[in-house]
Amino acid sequence: MCRLVVTTSRNPTAELRAQAEQWARRLGTKSVARSARRLATIAADENVPGVLVIGAARPTYYEPASSLEYFFHPSMAKVRIHNIKTGRGDPMITAMSLTGGDQVLDCTLGRAADAIVASWVVGPRGKVVGIEKVPIIAQMAIAGLQDYEISPADVAEAMRRIKAYQADYNEYLSNCPDNEFDIVYFDPIFDEPLERSLAIVPLRVLADDEPVGAGAIEQALQVARRGVVIKQRVGTGLWDELPFSVELISGSSSRIEYGVIKP
Repeated sequence: MCRLVVTTSRNPTAELRAQAEQWARRLGTKSVARSARRLATIAADENVPGVLVIGAARPTYYEPASSLEYFFHPSMAKVRIHNIKTGRGDPMITAMSLTGGDQVLDCTLGRAADAIVASWVVGPRGKVVGIEKVPIIAQMAIAGLQDYEISPADVAEAMRRIKAYQADYNEYLSNCPDNEFDIVYFDPIFDEPLERSLAIVPLRVLADDEPVGAGAIEQALQVARRGVVIKQRVGTGLWDELPFSVELISGSSSRIEYGVIKP
């Protein structure tokens, strides 16, 4: 878990200062005055690696020592939804056999692109719940899903319908009633990065890198009425390590696949 403080952009309004205080409470840390200080100076003064900056455009998290910059963005969700609308489909949706009215638990929410696509497909009659363990990622996703401005309206509505929580999926699953969802989904950090995935580098650095294990999948199978879906790179050793029968669905490129495990 990253340690951080919250500050504002330079010359903040009273509203931005108030927002910084709210973010500090959400993250269980403190808000500090920016003044004329550089972010590296704030991090050194407060003895933390990270600084969340509340600005007029968006909240942005920085780790000055490594030049890491992270903010909420729905990534390829809008493009993927357009592909579904135009008949090109989406491999994750195919793997989930998802349709209107279904209920999905996304155990690794991240920037929420997968959850947004799922929410659009299941529609207002369905339900998507997303959980994320890492506080800064979770809280930025929770806020972004409600506040991020995007068009068309149906994509924005899909974002707003998602119920997002900061939680460890092991604990969440252990407290979840049996057969609560149709699908339980995992997109864990790959053990080897995909070279072209430059957009995910900050998320990869910040995210929990614990691999999804047999115990979590066993719990997920109790929660899922239809099955558990896990995203992995092609050639992963995960499938051989699991004591389950796994059906593989090809992803949008030759380097991604989805493993489907049925109860």
